[in-house]
Amino acid sequence: MSTRNNIMVIDRKHSSDYEEGFAINPEVVADKAYVNMYMHHDGYPEWQGVQIANWLQAKGNSAQDGQRLTAKLVHDMYYDSCYLQRIGHFQSDIEYIYIIWSGDRDKIHVSCWNVYKNKCEFVLKPEKIISKYMEDMEYTDFTNGQTRDEQRYGESNALNHAKKLVEILSQQN
Repeated sequence: MSTRNNIMVIDRKHSSDYEEGFAINPEVVADKAYVNMYMHHDGYPEWQGVQIANWLQAKGNSAQDGQRLTAKLVHDMYYDSCYLQRIGHFQSDIEYIYIIWSGDRDKIHVSCWNVYKNKCEFVLKPEKIISKYMEDMEYTDFTNGQTRDEQRYGESNALNHAKKLVEILSQQN
């Protein structure tokens, strides 16, 4: 079963314009996002929330400005059932929207909006997400440079495709 979700990166300064702060409905600030990344699977906080928190705690990830953080996020979180959506567009069947609030590496927060309930599930720092939601699952080992794609396929999916192509071409001779 799929729990669809989106991940956005937004500079924390944009939250100060709203009474709700980081707990704001993502649709209100979606036009400020550096990225709107659709993720098809495992969007619940015990997986995606912890994945994001683990990723932010990996060396150097939270110490970047929003644009660099976004580029690294897309690289590291990519797998074959995700894609980038235009800013401000959300599919009707997503359950959670996560926002990584960038702009100050020592004060990075993540918010989780439950679309079905129309409410903010949490606004937490990465270490608090891990202590509250982490379960006995095989999370991506971002600390040692593993990407989501490598976790699913054992090595880069692009490398797998290249090997298959070489195999097919070798058989034609």
